[in-house]
Amino acid sequence: MTSTEPERAGRESGGVRSKLPAGVFDASFASLATFVAGLVAVNILEGDDLGIYAVFFAAFTFGQLVAYQLIYVPAEIVAVSRRGVLRLAVFEDSFRLGAIPSVAGASLVFVAALTTAPLASTSLTLGLTATAFCATLLSPSQDHVRRTLHIADKSWQAAWMSFTQFAVTLAATGVMLALDVSVVWIPFGALTAANLISLTFGMYLVIRDRRRAEAEGHRTKAGDRVTFAELVPQGRWLLLQAAIPAGAAFVTANIITYLAGPTAMGYAEAARIVAQPIVVLAGGLIYPLRPRAMEAALDRDLASSIRVERAYVAIVALGGLAYIPLAGGTWPWNPMQYLVPAAYEVPGLVIATILANTILASVFLLTNELMAAGKARTLAILNSFAAAIRILVATSAGVTGAFARPLSEGTAELFVIGGQLRGHRDIYRPTADTDPEA
Repeated sequence: MTSTEPERAGRESGGVRSKLPAGVFDASFASLATFVAGLVAVNILEGDDLGIYAVFFAAFTFGQLVAYQLIYVPAEIVAVSRRGVLRLAVFEDSFRLGAIPSVAGASLVFVAALTTAPLASTSLTLGLTATAFCATLLSPSQDHVRRTLHIADKSWQAAWMSFTQFAVTLAATGVMLALDVSVVWIPFGALTAANLISLTFGMYLVIRDRRRAEAEGHRTKAGDRVTFAELVPQGRWLLLQAAIPAGAAFVTANIITYLAGPTAMGYAEAARIVAQPIVVLAGGLIYPLRPRAMEAALDRDLASSIRVERAYVAIVALGGLAYIPLAGGTWPWNPMQYLVPAAYEVPGLVIATILANTILASVFLLTNELMAAGKARTLAILNSFAAAIRILVATSAGVTGAFARPLSEGTAELFVIGGQLRGHRDIYRPTADTDPEA
């Protein structure tokens, strides 16, 4: 379906501008929740234990992709094709279909337990495994609700979900510290509580809105059901293209832990936490801009695509460059050196990580646009080559130490950027095949 010019103009003017503050608010507090957990880990886990936590965090990041990419992202693309409150009807099918993939993804935490067992104490392994499993199980569903609320033009509701997640993380951390709970249970334990309560709150908002719309005479049930067979052909490629870099990140974390030592991996994890605001900025832009970029891809509207992508990349790049003089070194005005002192143990590591995060974040929106255009298989191929590059560069950890992480991430992503730009040109060619690849 091709949008009319008035419809498109209306969406771009009022819609995006009005949702940008909510998107930034949402991404900021969602990231702050993870930041609080990471901050606790950095300050209460010692030396090698922090490096082990970093491997589990990589497994957490990897595991939550299974349900999200296989089921939830294709379901969100279905939601984009609907209008109004009908976009929220996707939950009737997506949660049911995503249950088993969520458990499968969370089970990847056990792989982290096995790979780190020779370097970790039994109590550390047990605590991180139990809490990381629960957090990984709940996280994709919570993200799915928030992202769909953005798609349904209810961005501030998504933002309040994130605020709830942050507040509960903070409160749960404080309570567990006050009760003298073993420190290994706190980082992922707090995230588990936060995801559970935030998800419950989000579903309350969805149910309330649908009941109000029904009372006003609006149709709230979609005429067609979303099926596993409908989602998986695209979802399998979406999962593959996302799982490859996440899997490479997990392998990289293990390589650095063994070649450079858990302490070096701990420093790299601390630097990642400091550099996270770049990802927060990108996430804040993604939420309101993602539906517009996806609509541009579905409509093959090159002008809209270029307009949205240029604005996104410019803001991310400027944000990254501005953040370096603020948090890049141990300067008097930098509060991060006191909050995350481990990140500055290796001079220049934070700057390298900020630059790597800026490169990574610069293609988040373009990735979503290519997904909507049915180019998940292309993304999977690009990420396969990039994963090989990432792992190869990571093997330099014996020499480069903690720098192996940002070097491997940044180098691999430069390859992805080149391939995605070529894919973008292909989908907007006049003779481009508009059928999905899979």
